[in-house]
Amino acid sequence: MAQLDSIIAQIALALSITSLDVYVFFGVFVAVGIIAALGLARIYSTFFGTVLGIGIFVLFSTILSPELQTPETLSLVSDTFAKILIGSSVYLIFILTILVPLNGGIVVTLPKSQLGKVFQTLALSLSLIIFLIAVFLWLVEKSYIFIHTDSAFILLKKLASYSELQSSLLFRFVTSHLPTIIILSIGFIIYKLLFSDIVNALLASLIASIKKHKIGSWGWDHEESGHEEHGGHDDGWHDDHEEDHGGHGHH
Repeated sequence: MAQLDSIIAQIALALSITSLDVYVFFGVFVAVGIIAALGLARIYSTFFGTVLGIGIFVLFSTILSPELQTPETLSLVSDTFAKILIGSSVYLIFILTILVPLNGGIVVTLPKSQLGKVFQTLALSLSLIIFLIAVFLWLVEKSYIFIHTDSAFILLKKLASYSELQSSLLFRFVTSHLPTIIILSIGFIIYKLLFSDIVNALLASLIASIKKHKIGSWGWDHEESGHEEHGGHDDGWHDDHEEDHGGHGHH
């Protein structure tokens, strides 16, 4: 263990970062490798599961928030039960992150080149990890729409190791860009779920139309040129034939 700490310290010194950053980036590297090994379909499924869990939490926290309650609704759903329901729905984000990929069923269009597959898989894996870190920090800090309810994330915030973790370069980057990361990630999932097939079909149709136009243009020029050459050959053969025929008549 001491030897490992010494190696980590040397790496941190060489890169001018802290030992914690080395551990964090090593953990991210291992996570990217594991997610990439699962394939693109599982990555997209994990994205969908995370966003679905966020959507359920947003729905419950908005509908059952104390600001929106009236005496009539409180008679149906007590304030205590509403808090329990909101607090429990938080964990659906991470539960569905695991359950949705296990269920499968997400169809993914893969690039044709092997390099494209590798690049897309690694890029999506890293994006997913950053997205999950952003969601975790968002829930711990209770920003946005986390409505007056306690959860295990409050206990995590009180741990000394969490304060130390926040000093990591990666976590500081995610914290400083938290709204942008979450909005762009959810926007990407909405695009993939609703519009990607339409956009891909339009692009495929446009590319096919351009190729067809080029092939048609080349084919027309070739046909016209070939027709002129063939016509010149026929005219010459016809003149020779008439001359021969006239010679026979004269004979």
